[in-house]
Order: sequence, then structure tokens, then C-alpha cells
Amino acid sequence: MKRIGLFLLLFLLLPVLPVLAQTADPTPTPNPDSTSDPIPRVHTVAEGENLTYIASLYDITIEDLLALNGLANADNLFVGQTLIVPGGEGEAVATVYTLGGGDTLAQVAAVFNTTPSALLQTNRMISPNQPPAAGQTITVVSRTGSALPQSITGTPHVVAPGETLVTIAAQHNISPAALAAANELPYPAYLLTGQRLRIPGDAPYQALTGEWQQVVIRPFPIIPGNTVSIYVENVLDGRPSGTFGGQSLQFFPQDNGYAALVGIDAFAEPGLFDLRLEGSGERPWRPFVQQVQVNPGNYSLQQIPVEDNPDIRQQEDEMLAQIYQTSTEPRQWTGVMTSPVPGAVITAGYGDPRSYNGGPVYVYHSGIDFAGTIGTPILAPASGTVVFNQLLELRGNTVILDHGQGIFSAYFHLSETFVAVGDTVAAGQTIAAGGSTGLSTGPHLHWDLRIHGVPVNGLQWLETAFP
Repeated sequence: MKRIGLFLLLFLLLPVLPVLAQTADPTPTPNPDSTSDPIPRVHTVAEGENLTYIASLYDITIEDLLALNGLANADNLFVGQTLIVPGGEGEAVATVYTLGGGDTLAQVAAVFNTTPSALLQTNRMISPNQPPAAGQTITVVSRTGSALPQSITGTPHVVAPGETLVTIAAQHNISPAALAAANELPYPAYLLTGQRLRIPGDAPYQALTGEWQQVVIRPFPIIPGNTVSIYVENVLDGRPSGTFGGQSLQFFPQDNGYAALVGIDAFAEPGLFDLRLEGSGERPWRPFVQQVQVNPGNYSLQQIPVEDNPDIRQQEDEMLAQIYQTSTEPRQWTGVMTSPVPGAVITAGYGDPRSYNGGPVYVYHSGIDFAGTIGTPILAPASGTVVFNQLLELRGNTVILDHGQGIFSAYFHLSETFVAVGDTVAAGQTIAAGGSTGLSTGPHLHWDLRIHGVPVNGLQWLETAFP
């Protein structure tokens, strides 16, 4: 009877043992706030240094230096690059960090080799339920060996029903132990449906939610009047959509993902803007939500000594809005735009509220005024298609270029134009001559840049490549 009982016990245990090897602990997540790992010793590459010199400084081999930093012997070093040095231990470094798109406390903790609780303790104003917004700065005690964040690479995998550590590891051709280690899980580990894992790889990795792979917002700081670029990648098929500060986002293919450009009105109230991203393909994408800090602008009142006509202005605005609200798929511009009047003095900047003849302020300067004379050559700042060429009462002779994907540039007060509707123009091509037609106090060019109908500061486009 004892033998029969022992046999039955072993028989019952046999099918359980392999499962336990994959799903041992139903609460396997280790303590995420452990900071017991040693701080690496790092070296910041200076001008003229090479691998041979750096290796000799620390009495190590070039081979060890290459292996620890994932470099090949042919890789070129650059000034400011940080290299982990074998042996020894570095020190914690206090620094400040500006949160970017997609940054969470977990992401910031990971790139600085610290913990979310350490960030909360250092920044007492931060609540774990209300993390800081993109664009805000926080204090970080970096444990990377320097004030610089470390690179984290990989791709996300969201656990589906029935998947285990073993099956996911096999799917990605890595060992279960390596997969557990990459995600700071005990081995063996029990996985939950919907749990997000990092699969080791070469792509930049962000600790986001769901299947989102990259969310990048730039450039910071953001103020009213700025253009904001939002770039996203998602593991799922389909196309993203979303809103930013109440505006709908229009995404277009860019690199391995999609990019959307959005303009912030100069009269917009600064503060926290809500970003919501979603999408759909074979199945809906889980939403991503983050707040983004918009700082106050530095605009001042302009007094214009001419009489404005609000009714005519409204009529022209409504007519042109029908053009500005269209969006064509091909992107015609590339890189940084060039000035429509190279070398000209700016006589009135973007965004300043305007009073005409001492009247009430109800508009702001929607563009940039460049000084010039009647006949000054006006150049296309980027490739585009002419979609408007008419004489308007307030804006005078006007040309509008469609640069694609909801981006338009407009040129007012021209003395004459050299293009026709439907023409395709190249960057740097002369499209008109400066003048003083319409509501104008003297010869100049008023240059407008619009994103889905919102006037933005064109000077930003002369310094920053979008999207």
C-alpha cells in the first residue's frame, strides 16, 4: 500500500513540475527600488583621445574596453562619448533632466540606473499618481557613473493569453533566463496577460504602455507660437491618431513610424496640454496619454498707426482658412527652410498682440515682417505648389504655397508676382517682388507659416528641421 501511495503521489506531481519551472511565483516582480548595484566607472572622451590612450590610462586592454561598451575596433570615438571602464567603481552624480515624450518615472529611473522611489524622494513635489509632464525638469541622482543617461535598447512584447516566459523566449530566439534578466524578473517567472516585456535588441527602447515602441516630442521648451513634432512607433499594424491640446493630430509616414506636426496659437494659455495617442489596424491600439508643459511666450504689444477693418479681415480670414485647412499627402519640403528674404532685417516679429490706431487688441501678428524695398526678390523657403495668387484688400498681392501635409507659407504686400496657381516651385526660387500693397505702412514682406490653419513662428523653421 505504501508503494502504491508513493506511486500515485509521483504520478500526480509529474505534470505539475514542468509548469512550475515556467510559472513558479504568482507575484514574481522583484523589488524595483533596489539600488545595491555598483555604480560603473566611466570615462568621458576628450579631444584627441583614442582607445589606445584611454586603455593605457586605466591599465586595461583595448579588447576589454571594446567588449564592455559593445564597440568594434573600427568604431570612431566622439568628444563627449562616455565609455564604461572595467574594474573600479564610480560615484553618484546629481543632475537635472528634462522629460521628453513618453518619459515615465520608470523610464527615467532606468536610463539613470536608479529607481522610481529614489526619484520620488529626490523630487518631493512628484506624485506617483501624477508624474511630471514632458518638458518639465526634475532632479536626478544619476548612478550611471556620469550625469548622462545610459542607452536602453530592445523592443516591446505584450504577453498574450497562454504565453509563458519559455514560449516568448523561443519566439524571439533568446533564452528564458536572458529574457527574465532583461526585465528584472526572477527565473522562473509567472507572466500575466497584458504584461509588457522588453525583448533585447538594437532599437532604442522606452518604458511605455501597451505596444507603443517610441513616442518622441520635440523641440523643447515649447511656447505658444511654436511648432511641435510628435513621432510615434507602435508594434501593431495600422495608423496612429490622437489629439494635442484639443487639436486633432494628422500623422504621416516617417522613418519606421509616423510623425504629426501641430502648431500652438500665440494666444493659447500656457500650462499643461493633454496628449492622447491611439490608433487602429487589425485591432485598436491601446491609448497613450501624457501631459506636456507649454511655457509662457515673451510677446509685447505692437501699436500699428493705420486703420484696420475687422469685417474685411474676417472675410479674408474665412476665405483663406478654406485653403489652410486642406492637407495633401506628399511632403514637399526637406530639412531646414531658408529665409524668403535672406539677410533682411526683421521689423516685426511673430506673436505680438496688435492695436490698430490705439484700438482694442483682438489679433496678434501672425507672421514675420522683413524689411525691404519695392522690388526686393522674394524667395520660396522650400519646395511647394502655388495654390493662391490674388490681390486682397488688407494683405495686398498675396501668394500662398502648399508644402504638403498641412504646411502652408503665405507672402503679403507684394508689388508683383512671378508664379501662377498650379506651379511647382523649388527652394530658393524667386516667386515675387516685395512691395507695400494692401494695409501697409511701407515696403516690406509679411511672411506667414501655417500648420493645419494655425499661424506659427516661421523663424523656428529656419533653425529646426521638421518633422
